[in-house]
Amino acid sequence: MSGEGRIFIMLGVASVAGVALYLLGLETLALGLYLFGIGLLTLASLRELILERHLTVELLMAIVGYILVYHGVVFEGLIIYILYSIAETMEVQVKRLALRKIEKAKKLIPRRVRVYRDGGYAEVDASEVEAGEKILVRRGEVVPVDGVLLGRGVFDTSLITGESVPLEYGEGDQVESGYINVGDPVEIRAVKSPAESTLQQLILRATELLENKGRVQRLIERLSPYMIVTVLGVFALTYFFAQERAVAVLLAGCPSALIIDSAATTSYTVSLLAGRGVVVRGGAALESGSKVGRIIIDKTGTLTMGIPRPVRVVPPDGMDVEEFKAHVSAVATTSLHPISRAIATSWHNSLVAEEAREYPGKGVEARVNGRKVYLGSKEFISGLGVDIPVEEACGDADLVVYAYIEGYGAAGAICLEESIDEGVVNAVEELRSMGVEVAIASGDREERVARVAERLGIREYYAQLKPWEKTELVRRVRRECGCKVSMVGDGVNDLEALAESDFGVAIGNIDAVSSVSDAVLIHGFKDLPSLLKRARAYVSGLYIGFAVATAVKVVTIVFGLTGIFPLWLVALMGDDGSTLLSTLASVVTVYLRGR
Repeated sequence: MSGEGRIFIMLGVASVAGVALYLLGLETLALGLYLFGIGLLTLASLRELILERHLTVELLMAIVGYILVYHGVVFEGLIIYILYSIAETMEVQVKRLALRKIEKAKKLIPRRVRVYRDGGYAEVDASEVEAGEKILVRRGEVVPVDGVLLGRGVFDTSLITGESVPLEYGEGDQVESGYINVGDPVEIRAVKSPAESTLQQLILRATELLENKGRVQRLIERLSPYMIVTVLGVFALTYFFAQERAVAVLLAGCPSALIIDSAATTSYTVSLLAGRGVVVRGGAALESGSKVGRIIIDKTGTLTMGIPRPVRVVPPDGMDVEEFKAHVSAVATTSLHPISRAIATSWHNSLVAEEAREYPGKGVEARVNGRKVYLGSKEFISGLGVDIPVEEACGDADLVVYAYIEGYGAAGAICLEESIDEGVVNAVEELRSMGVEVAIASGDREERVARVAERLGIREYYAQLKPWEKTELVRRVRRECGCKVSMVGDGVNDLEALAESDFGVAIGNIDAVSSVSDAVLIHGFKDLPSLLKRARAYVSGLYIGFAVATAVKVVTIVFGLTGIFPLWLVALMGDDGSTLLSTLASVVTVYLRGR
């Protein structure tokens, strides 16, 4: 646990114990625990003052403690410290959990690797692999190091490139760690050590960016220097005339009401969003989200479903559409290729395929209802000496797959497109109406990105970007607009950009991605407008709540200084009363403005 977190927990425990001892009549011991708490806050405030060079709430709370001790006001001081420690501990724990969670991202990296040594393959720890060694990657496994392919293979590269369709690579081609082998087992010659390879570097750089990300101060932290100067100034002026009334200024001016208001409003807002499947990393993240002016969105898996779905079929002459779909679907069920699985799950199948054989990266064949059926790429089907329909039959579809059924003179075509949920279309329109500009950034091919952008009415888009190029794009857009930039993505290839952006938003609940994000949309991109609206309502609620608390405190201080309110009523109204009223005002504002 961080030193900051330990300080606030120790402060809370000491203050609770002090209150208990005070109620039992052991006032001297209670005073000792109060002094211990004051000492903790003094150390914390001096560290911030020396290292960060700014005044903090801790400094004001420590000064208040010293003065209250001098005037024998111990019980009220302990109560204030309890409330303060609860609020601060909540915020520290949220930040600590976010930094710890990124360790789960490393689970994507294979821990054991099959390396060719002494005439055979031996399984060794991944860290022992050296450049130049030959490794074996089986079907379904993640490539552990950057290397050169020794043969042919088919890989799902979406983790690194965002490419939605598996790609075929030939002998001598470069493959990167993070690719998933979806074909036959392949041999790879490592060209880098695991620590220097793509996937590992992505996670490392994302971790560094997250840890070094500029600390976004909460509103209460930005206001604290002004509060310190104002409260202490009024206290000093009053002290020369009436010491007891000056203490009233400290009791009423103590910022604990604002701190509790901030913590309660944060908890309420986070709970509201959680009910909609949106997870947010605390108040600082909400404040950043409220100021977002530009959004950069990954395409595959974020705006689209990732794998294309059949949108049209062109059966061979003489064959019924439904019969053609049934035969194709039966063959597709025998393949593990993502496109085959997409076809199989999209169409109802009542036929059974037999004698299936898959040709990785090319296609699959099987016997269905007594006929041989072939499903695959244009090259695979044309290699059978079969006529295939012209590509224009599918128009501008993202992908065309061909199928030949024995007994027919030509092949048929299956036209596929990446599907876009209607909720995504509405969300993009709503973001525009909120004054937020949207751009697409993808590792996919330009023609696919352009089609998605056109369907969503998005004019600015970037294609074939490497992960680090997305990060540079975030920085460039921030410089150009002078505003807060949000990155929205779902893949490991988005890790760096998510961590670099002012408000990183992850789609889905993948640990590797959500761990570096400020917010997670469990149900998809369509909830982003609601998140930004609620973030804006959150900040409005804080300002209104702080205004209410300040008004109550000012009235209480004036009445305390004039002697109209006794000291106990000043403490009650200036602290507890302002806390209740400001929190109520903030929560109501968040509810009404965030709808």
